[in-house]
Amino acid sequence: MTLVLLTWTDARDHGDPWASAEEAAAFSAAPSLIRSTGFLVSKTEKFVTLGGDWDETDQNWGRLTKIPAGMVKELRIIDEGE
Repeated sequence: MTLVLLTWTDARDHGDPWASAEEAAAFSAAPSLIRSTGFLVSKTEKFVTLGGDWDETDQNWGRLTKIPAGMVKELRIIDEGE
C-alpha cells in the first residue's frame, strides 16, 4: 500500500452569521489548504480517495476520504509500501 501526503483546497464556512466588508474580503482572499495523510485507495480523473486505516484481517478500509481531483494541489508519496 502506498502512503501519501495530499495537499488540497477545501471549502470553508465563515462560521459567524454576519461579517463586515473587511472581514468578508479577508475571508475570501485566504486559501483553505488542507494536508491529509493516508493510504492511496484510488486516483482517477475525478477523485483521489484516501484510507486512514486498513483492517488486514477483514480486508476493510476505515476513515475513507474522497476528494475531487480539481481540489488537489499536490500528491506526494511518502512510502510505496508492499
